[in-house]
Amino acid sequence: MNRLVETIPPSAIRAINDRKRADAIDLGMGQPLLHPQMAPLEAALLWVRDNGCPYSPNAGFTELRTAIARHFAYPGLGSSDSVIVTIGSQEALYLPIKSLIDPQLHEAVVVTPTFPAYQKLCHIEGVRVREVRLSPHDGFAPDADAVLRALTPQTRLIALASPCNPTGRIWPESELRKLTEALLQLPQPPYLLSDEVYAELYFAETRPPSPALFYPHTIVASSLSKSCALTGLRLGWVMAPLEAAQVMAKTHQFVVSCVDTIAQRAAIEIFRQPALLSLHRPHYQAQRRVLLDAIAEVGLQVVEPEGSFYCLIRLPAPWAERSMEAALKVMEEQNVVTIPSSVFAVEGFLRVTFVAAPERLREGVRRIHRALTES
Repeated sequence: MNRLVETIPPSAIRAINDRKRADAIDLGMGQPLLHPQMAPLEAALLWVRDNGCPYSPNAGFTELRTAIARHFAYPGLGSSDSVIVTIGSQEALYLPIKSLIDPQLHEAVVVTPTFPAYQKLCHIEGVRVREVRLSPHDGFAPDADAVLRALTPQTRLIALASPCNPTGRIWPESELRKLTEALLQLPQPPYLLSDEVYAELYFAETRPPSPALFYPHTIVASSLSKSCALTGLRLGWVMAPLEAAQVMAKTHQFVVSCVDTIAQRAAIEIFRQPALLSLHRPHYQAQRRVLLDAIAEVGLQVVEPEGSFYCLIRLPAPWAERSMEAALKVMEEQNVVTIPSSVFAVEGFLRVTFVAAPERLREGVRRIHRALTES
C-alpha cells in the first residue's frame, strides 16, 4: 500500500455525519438544502438529446472555459487556455499541488483554520506543509505578516480561502495587497492558490476581492457547488497563468480525462445567465441573521461570518479544549450535528452551518446551549 495514503485519517466530518440519527437537526454538513434552478439542467439534457453525450476536450468545452474567463475577467486569466474545468473544486485544489510542486524541492504554506483538504492533498504527494495559524483571539482575522513570516526559499505555493470554511472570514483587499506586494519582491514569487468556492456568498456590499486582480501568480479554484446548490453536479474550475495551466491540464488529462458533458452543458447555461451565480445570496443573508439572533438570545459567543454559510460558536470555558467531546455530547444528548473545530486544527469552537430551516436553526442553537451549560 501507499504509506502516504495509508497514514492519512479519513474525513472526520464525514465520520461524524455517518453517526447522526435520522431525525437529527443537522448543522454539520456543508450541504445546501435549496434546490437548484432547473432550467440549466433541462437545457443540458436537450443539448444531449440533439448532440449525443460525447467526450469534451480534456480541459473542458471551449465555450464554457471562455465564459468562465470572461465572467471573472482576471488580468492574465482572460483566455480559455487559462481555465480547466474540473470535477468540483476538490480537483481544482489538487491539480496545482500535483502539477506545480516538486516534493524534493518545494513546500506549501496553508493558512488555517481551513478546509483540511489542502494539507491532506499535500501529504498524499509527499509535499511538506507549513501551517499559518490565524489567531482565535481576534476572530481569525486575516494576517499578511503572519503568512510572510512562514515563508522559506522552498515555498512554492500558498493556499488560502476567502470566504473561509470554517471561519466565514474574508481577506480584505488591504491585507491581500500587503501580502502580494511583499511576494512580488521575492526572487521567485510563489503561486497563491485562492480558494473562492464561497465567493458568491458574502454579506457585505461588494464581492470579496480576489488576489487574481493584482497578483499575476494567482491560481483560482472555484465551483458551482455551493453558490448554485449543485454539490452533486461536481462542476468546478481552476484558473491559472498560462504556463501553470498547461502543466495542470496535462495532469487533469491523465487523472480524469474530462468532466461530465451534461454538467458542463448546464454550467454553460448558468454562465449565460450569470445572475444565477448570486441568486441564493439573499437567502443566506437571512439565514445568517436568524442564526446570529438565536445565538445572541442564549448568550453564546461567535465569530460572525462575513461570507460562506458557516459560523464558529465559541465553546464555554469547561469545553474550550474539548471540541470533539463537546460535539459528540451535543449529538448524543441533544440530537444536533455540529463539527468540532479540532477538525480544522484549532480548539475552542463548534462549526455550525446555517442551511437548515429557520426554526430548525433556532431549536438547534437552543439545544447546543443546553448541552454545553447543563451538567
